[in-house]
Amino acid sequence: MLLADLGARVIKVEPPGGDLGRQFGPFQKGESAFFMAVNRGKESVAIDTKDWVSKRVLDNLVRKADVLVHNLRRGVMERLGLGEDRCRKLNANLIYAVVSAFGATGPYAKRSGIDIIFQGESGMISISGDARDGPRKTATPIGDYVAATNTALAITASLAETPRKGHRIDVSLRDGLMAVQSGWNALGFVNHAQPERTGTASPFLAPNQIFEAADGPFTLAIVSDRHFAQLGDALERPDLVGDFPTNEARIDGRDSLARKLTRVFKTRKAEYWIDLLTEAGLPVGRVLSLAEAFDDPQARHHEMLVEFDHPVAGHVRTTGSPIRLDGGPARAGVLPPTLGQHTRDILGELGLDSNTVEKMIEEGTAVVS
Repeated sequence: MLLADLGARVIKVEPPGGDLGRQFGPFQKGESAFFMAVNRGKESVAIDTKDWVSKRVLDNLVRKADVLVHNLRRGVMERLGLGEDRCRKLNANLIYAVVSAFGATGPYAKRSGIDIIFQGESGMISISGDARDGPRKTATPIGDYVAATNTALAITASLAETPRKGHRIDVSLRDGLMAVQSGWNALGFVNHAQPERTGTASPFLAPNQIFEAADGPFTLAIVSDRHFAQLGDALERPDLVGDFPTNEARIDGRDSLARKLTRVFKTRKAEYWIDLLTEAGLPVGRVLSLAEAFDDPQARHHEMLVEFDHPVAGHVRTTGSPIRLDGGPARAGVLPPTLGQHTRDILGELGLDSNTVEKMIEEGTAVVS
């Protein structure tokens, strides 16, 4: 979807029963809201990859494609006749991109997994959460999004190369999560010890965490001694600056500093502190619900809420693109596809006559909607 938003034509090959993601709820008039959220801009061709005619179709698709992307388990593409070596014979310049759990080679290459497995095996769960409450996973399956972004980045770099070469791209979900923890990893490398869990607080800066006001939480991030001096001025508490003059002192006394600040913040509502500290030039923010985040004027300005009319699901609300190009959001104008929505057109484009296509549909080796 990232590539489709940036202008690529993306053809999604699905089995006759559909991508597994179509079975994930919640559902809107029978259509998966999850599927629609991550498949904007794609075309769907639904065929039985074991059928000999479908294999011919897939060969022709490989011949015409710039990029092939898959995240199937090791050996599956070879059994389908679409292993890298065979695809290279069909299209020497094909970019062959493989997303896997632990990597295409190595002692764990045959293992499967989903996001919580990678969060555990990357070390992420061990550093998430509060020391008192125990380890936690992130609410978002971040490994999936990091791997997808890494794959899209590698593909765009390969497509930009002149002259074009038939690169192989390997992206591991576990590696992606290990890489985004570079700061935490650095703590472990230098201290030769497991970093302690700090909840919402930063292990590198203080105060940098969630604080409780009289009516609820807000976030505050102090990133320099100058910032902390500005905080002391805004709160009319120069004593705090004297007690904690450096970031090192604030880290060492994080709990004590947090208690002192909380006593101050508990005297007023969060909105008061956010307005005051914003005026002082400090990074400060609200803790919003999902609905509040999308209703926020800045999010609306950036069109992070996308609304469209789907032929089956009806009126749909979903997430927009975080990328802006030339002042507007990068977003494909094509709706998420229904299963097999483009099967007839794509099979015809790939060389099948209409009689053959209709026979495949009748036999169930191709699906249309």
